[in-house]
Amino acid sequence: MSVPNEMTYSSLAGIVEYKGEHGMELWNTFTLLLDTICITPYRMLPWAEPAFWLGTTVLSLWCIVAGEFSGALVYLWNRDFYDNQQREMVRMHNLSVEAIRHKDKATYKASNRWANEYFGKVFFSGAALFAVSLWPVPFALGWLDGRFRGIELYHVPFGGWPLGYAFVFFATYIPLRILFSRVRDRMPFFRRVARLRKESAASIGDVTSWSELAADDDSSSGGEDAGNADVRGNSDGLEHADPQGDASTAKSGQDGSKQA
Repeated sequence: MSVPNEMTYSSLAGIVEYKGEHGMELWNTFTLLLDTICITPYRMLPWAEPAFWLGTTVLSLWCIVAGEFSGALVYLWNRDFYDNQQREMVRMHNLSVEAIRHKDKATYKASNRWANEYFGKVFFSGAALFAVSLWPVPFALGWLDGRFRGIELYHVPFGGWPLGYAFVFFATYIPLRILFSRVRDRMPFFRRVARLRKESAASIGDVTSWSELAADDDSSSGGEDAGNADVRGNSDGLEHADPQGDASTAKSGQDGSKQA
């Protein structure tokens, strides 16, 4: 077994240093290329303020497209997991409604607890998907801060607080995101994702509403009321019958049999 000598250590250090410098060069090249792409829309107009709004609008649109595309990829990758969580949530909810219908308190408590558990998982899974679509925003704000830090475009009336790149970015990002959500499903890739979402929702099954349980109670109580009304009607008919008429009819029948 050979013992590493000083030359071996110096060789390893040289290799690590070379790879580190090479990696930094690649990273610097990448950041310079990205900076060139991002700053290009800001140089399309000769006027400073309209050019700033145009460039920030394009940057916001890039963030929206990249975020929505990432969220769609995460959904496709974990589609089976999301569908299973929603399916179990609906199943446990329907079981709890059926338990109430059959007045089974123990089954209702158990199924309702699991329904709430799956509801929490479904809710936070959706929140995580939405958070995935926001990942480009901090990177865009970081780039804007490096490029336009200290530039004051506007001031708040009666307060004097300055408004810079963050105000312009969110003033363009929010309306564009709302508009993009309305036209997103017309694009081929996002249209396919929307179709898969609809198929998943159809395969999960229908959710039993609590109003259906109330309607069943009303119908059953209505049937009981109708039956009680018939019984009361029959008893009222017996109470209002003429006992003298019944007695005279019976007596005439007896007389007729004697004469015969």
